[in-house]
Amino acid sequence: MCRADNQPTAGMNIPAGTRADGEQADKPGAPSVAAAVGPAGGPVTRLETPAPAPAATPQVACPAPPPRSGLRLLRVPCLLIAAAVAVALLCRCDETKIEVEPASTAIPAPSVPAPATNISTVRVLLTSPGASQAEISTTGAYRLTVDGKLLAQSAAAMPAATVSCRGGVWQIGSRRLAGREALLAPSGNSMVRLGGKCYRGSLRLLPDINDTFLAINNVELEGYLAGVLPKELYATWAPATYEALAVAARTFAIYNCVTTGRTSQYDLGDNQASQCYGGQSAETARSWSAVNDTRGVVLAYGPKGRERIFLAQYSASCGGQVNGAYVIRNAQRIEPLEGGQTCTDCADCPRYRWPAVRIRKSDILRALAARYDAARRIKRLDRIDVVTATPQGRAVWVDVVGDGPTVRLRAEDIRLALLSDGPAAAQRLNSMNCRMVDCGDAIEFADGRGFGHGVGLCQWGAQGKALKGWSAEQILAFYYPGATLYRVK
Repeated sequence: MCRADNQPTAGMNIPAGTRADGEQADKPGAPSVAAAVGPAGGPVTRLETPAPAPAATPQVACPAPPPRSGLRLLRVPCLLIAAAVAVALLCRCDETKIEVEPASTAIPAPSVPAPATNISTVRVLLTSPGASQAEISTTGAYRLTVDGKLLAQSAAAMPAATVSCRGGVWQIGSRRLAGREALLAPSGNSMVRLGGKCYRGSLRLLPDINDTFLAINNVELEGYLAGVLPKELYATWAPATYEALAVAARTFAIYNCVTTGRTSQYDLGDNQASQCYGGQSAETARSWSAVNDTRGVVLAYGPKGRERIFLAQYSASCGGQVNGAYVIRNAQRIEPLEGGQTCTDCADCPRYRWPAVRIRKSDILRALAARYDAARRIKRLDRIDVVTATPQGRAVWVDVVGDGPTVRLRAEDIRLALLSDGPAAAQRLNSMNCRMVDCGDAIEFADGRGFGHGVGLCQWGAQGKALKGWSAEQILAFYYPGATLYRVK
């Protein structure tokens, strides 16, 4: 979400892999259309969206506190990771196992992060959409190859070079070589640079459509997290807030690696569509302390001996009430993601309450038509009817009613469509925790509360609890009730 109060994009709420913070996480899938029946028995088109190692990390005195009531630190032989199934969060993966050890109550913070087993590296997309050209370099020794063929190698730093790919031919500075994949791999303590930012690990370049290319950072998991936390939280926030988010973000990253990442060139993005990631350039002593003090610790849920990692989403501010994951995607109803908790500790968020936003119906219809084929069959939007809502009154499913077939979709999808293709006023639509009021030629989104989808950990709420003395374990237990902490080897 790129810090706990920045404006979200059409990300942490786009069902496919649902992102961690406020919007949907992950690469959005193409919407599927299924037949349904409207409240009056008429035809309804129901739209569903199917189910990113330092040489000397800073030593910060921040020992993990002993576990308290809530999440349990248990000893188990292995942790099975959920498989990617569009309509379920918790499904078995084919033989996908991650070894675990008990998460100790005092987790040491080594100066150099040890490589993780199994999910040791994540692949983070740094260019979205693809880039037509970019500037790359290294801080030290490197090796540059195209399809395994050596293009350049040096013990000195690679000077800045412009890279592009045209017709299957890579041009990197003055060097040209035909091939599919270019790989810039630093040596020793060297790092790669892309667009002025430093990144640990290697940089993988793959051709994309229309002579563009994708830049993917292959980076060690714990180093990745050290570059995520400072982009998601304020620098002055409490260690317990950082530790709690480190666990949630690690769980989110691993879940994506073993689900959507299996069929994609990358596991995560570097922006609001996933988890914000700033590479080594963003790392801080506080982020490394939180990563080291929770090293390898993840959230899991299920019967004893059959626990599974789940999609541990989070958002900036829930606005006073945590939402269940079902409000934004086809999520299996499990206790950690059921929502319903009252959370007033996020009241300091500038968007805890926000003023009404009025958007013309024609603009709403135009934004929906840009994303959903079924909406293009409507030429005039008459009204939006709430079909189902949470016990707290937050709309879940709505009917878009006009002069064509009624279209049923999630309320959250209206916000995402408006953020992507709506008028400037739509950028103030901070969440769908609001009331939709028909104002003739416009819809007013009134009584707005919170920022983001409100599922899982509330960043501002976690900080409020940390200031009251809550530990990271207590914070996680509140936002993901029934979950258990495990350490992935």
